[in-house]
Amino acid sequence: MRLQQDLSQCLVEYEPTEAITIEEEVLQFCIRGFSEQAIFNPLEDLSLWFNYSSGQFLAPGYPPLFYNRQERQTVSPSKTAIAGIGEGVAGFLAQRLYRCRKLARPIQDYPDIVMDTPSRVMDAPKRVIYLVESKASTGSLEALKRTIDEEVIRLASYASACLELNTRPIRGLLVATAFLSTSQYQAYITEILL
Repeated sequence: MRLQQDLSQCLVEYEPTEAITIEEEVLQFCIRGFSEQAIFNPLEDLSLWFNYSSGQFLAPGYPPLFYNRQERQTVSPSKTAIAGIGEGVAGFLAQRLYRCRKLARPIQDYPDIVMDTPSRVMDAPKRVIYLVESKASTGSLEALKRTIDEEVIRLASYASACLELNTRPIRGLLVATAFLSTSQYQAYITEILL
């Protein structure tokens, strides 16, 4: 409980860094490798959502995006597609920036991906276990930052508990992805060192 109180007082400021390009084929591969979601073509779903939300009509043959919407309910993109792409981006960034490799992909469990890094990477004395959690949204950046603030506390608590069960160093890695358009994403990365 005290850990959660201490963490809630530490707000993280995110600073922009260099842009990273992900080829569509690589992202598709990462989505298949890191996502627990069963989706046929999440990038096309995202493209359809941005076309629809910008006022364009959908091509004939595509189902309407209204589902069973009641009056005054907002239309939203496919949550499955958004989560799947977010998990693919998280896996890609963990590999690219932290030189991690996938150990496990828990299904309907926490965290999204369990990864490790060899000892020769990042001046670590021994292999480091990364608990990777992904959050993704097409909504406002402010709402995503609120989600990050809540999730950091949860991931830090979980990583702290796991540290007691393992002899290797454990770190949490929270990757929050904001989809600005079909091909432009903004990622917020929080590394939790224990």
